Amino acid sequence: MEVSGGAEEGFVREWAPCSHILNLIPPRIQTGIFSNELYLTCVDAVSEYIALGTNVGLVYWYDRKKGNIQRLRCEASTSSITYVKIVNTVDYMVGAGNAAGQVTVFQIPKEHPENVPDAFKPKVERKVERYTIGDLHKSKITAIEWSKNGMRLFSGDKNGVIIMTEIDFYMHLCKSMEIVNEEHEIVQMSYYQNCLLVSSLYRSIICERRDARWHVSQLGKKERKSLCALGAVFQYSYARGGPPAAYCARPGLRLWRADTQGNVLQTLLFKEAISNPLTIAELLNPSQQKHSQTQREYNLGPLYVFREHFLVSHNENVLYILDPRSLTAVAVVDELRRILSVSVNKDEIFVLEGPRSLVRLAHAPEPAALATGLFAKPNTP
Repeated sequence: MEVSGGAEEGFVREWAPCSHILNLIPPRIQTGIFSNELYLTCVDAVSEYIALGTNVGLVYWYDRKKGNIQRLRCEASTSSITYVKIVNTVDYMVGAGNAAGQVTVFQIPKEHPENVPDAFKPKVERKVERYTIGDLHKSKITAIEWSKNGMRLFSGDKNGVIIMTEIDFYMHLCKSMEIVNEEHEIVQMSYYQNCLLVSSLYRSIICERRDARWHVSQLGKKERKSLCALGAVFQYSYARGGPPAAYCARPGLRLWRADTQGNVLQTLLFKEAISNPLTIAELLNPSQQKHSQTQREYNLGPLYVFREHFLVSHNENVLYILDPRSLTAVAVVDELRRILSVSVNKDEIFVLEGPRSLVRLAHAPEPAALATGLFAKPNTP
């Protein structure tokens, strides 16, 4: 596919199937005398690992460099994992929330670099540590967000309650407190330097921590006219510096750009751009069911920052890559099956499009696949 200059930076396609990961996850699992089907429910990815939640209380932790997989089991629970989130800090921290309202945190030690002398390595290998946050949420976990250093975890649930958990790695303790109750399901959260951006079904707010208290500001003057699963995310550039922008999805394929005080600076309209995308992403095994223009233009959902400048959003049927600078839809992926979960890591997008189907969309193949020649070549005329 030829890509025009304006879309080149945001161009993505599927280069290789993720069957090498899925083949490591059994289709069924034994629990006592019963055997249950195992489904994937949610995904998150960093450059080194992928975490996949399941319907049986397990998180599969896939090592992208070694190609092996590890099972992380939540404490005394086979409840379905509904949200999983990784942060890469001193160790890898994985937050997993389930349908019963329990949140489990896994602290996974990093391996020592190969050039570290044995004398400096600890005598006893550190093991995965597990923290359980129970009894605070009374309903399904719908969103999880980490602070950059992994010392704060925010969890939101179907009832609108947001809990902040502070983790002390050295004392192996965690303490939790409720910081806000929106009384409507939490759709998405985004954290940046003491500011938590929250989108619920009802509205978007910014919770700012000042003087040891959380102060809440609503984005915009009005709440939504109807309940809608719209997302919100902070976007900032390390290269340019300056304050972050808060992007909030609005009904009718619109976005708000706001500051950290909740003031709306701009309304961005994408309906026309989505009707005329610059590229349609190529899939290796596209769905045979074509989505109508009405389904394609239904609404934006959660928002993710992609390659620093772009925003990724999706509804149940279609995924969009949007450029807020030029008000263009640089790519649309409309041949996916039902989208269950999306994760964006720097310049790659993972889409869980069904209980046993994972798709990686990116500008280039994975380095490991590139080295072994496993990726599919693009169609040539």
